Amino acid sequence: MFFWKKKPRRLYYPVKSNWYTRPRHRPDIRRSKFFKGGISGIKRFLQKSFYFVLLVGFFALILIFLAFSSYFSIKNIEVVRENFNVDSAGIENELNQYIGRNIIFFSKDNIYKTVQKKFPEFANISVSKAFPSTITIQLESQPIVANLRAYYILPEPEVITETSFTELNKAIEDISGTTADIKKTEIQSPLDNKKIIEAAFVLDENKVKPKPVEQKCLLNRVGLAICDQKENLELMTITIKGLTKPVSNREQIIPAEHMDFILGSLQYIKNILGIDILAVEYLQSAKEIHLKTQNNLVLWVSLDRDYKEQFDKLNTIYKIAELYKEDLAYIDLRVKEKVIYCPRNASCDK
Repeated sequence: MFFWKKKPRRLYYPVKSNWYTRPRHRPDIRRSKFFKGGISGIKRFLQKSFYFVLLVGFFALILIFLAFSSYFSIKNIEVVRENFNVDSAGIENELNQYIGRNIIFFSKDNIYKTVQKKFPEFANISVSKAFPSTITIQLESQPIVANLRAYYILPEPEVITETSFTELNKAIEDISGTTADIKKTEIQSPLDNKKIIEAAFVLDENKVKPKPVEQKCLLNRVGLAICDQKENLELMTITIKGLTKPVSNREQIIPAEHMDFILGSLQYIKNILGIDILAVEYLQSAKEIHLKTQNNLVLWVSLDRDYKEQFDKLNTIYKIAELYKEDLAYIDLRVKEKVIYCPRNASCDK
């Protein structure tokens, strides 16, 4: 029984009623397609490899030529102006740092970042490459939305006081070493002269303060002052008072977020109340704006709160209380859930 041979596995087909041995399948031996055919296959593989390396080397030489050839280096940067007020020379001078770079591999983002940082008055910037060596830039300025009237007072020169001379004498003592040395050199203060004392220390209580100097500019959409163009009488006027120096051309005089607040306020109050705003006074330190209407009514609005909330509060009582019939100096909307108004020529109108 233990010496019996193992029977092969058989299949039984009932139709024929015969036993058949299961065929034995041997695994196929896969040969590499490159070396199929012996030595001739190796030769074909080497030929294909040679052509591949030759093709890669050819493209590498082309890339090296394009990367290091002076033929494709940037030589000109042209600025297409939409009007003559755009300082194209200043922009080109700022972009001259990119002269000599390869125009093929040069990124246009460098132009966008530089122009936006140095010249924020432009709304749209379009950069195109004119092969083999020129970059063309088209600029679209931010729209002018208002006239700007800035009032500034230059600081008065310092007045020489007795304290100044005392400090001067003290400094001389420190340098000389002793008070005796000062007496030897016979250094005397100008205050020893009575006429000088009377001229320097007489306080004029009725001294007239200097009048503010008015400066007229234009104001674009993002709050930049354009001082090299004439005033546009068709636009409203934004006034800024209390400055200590003149406004420079292309200076950011009002932050962009405050400009959005002002322009949004003007449009919103016109839509809900039908009131046109003729002028705006911007108070940066107080963080508020004063909107002047056609009948000389002034609306005080806070920059720290949503203008829609403030004007909606006014809209609920403006017609009901018939405030449009009253001769009011101003309406204060800054206080939450309150509307404060002041009649003209009243004690609050000062």
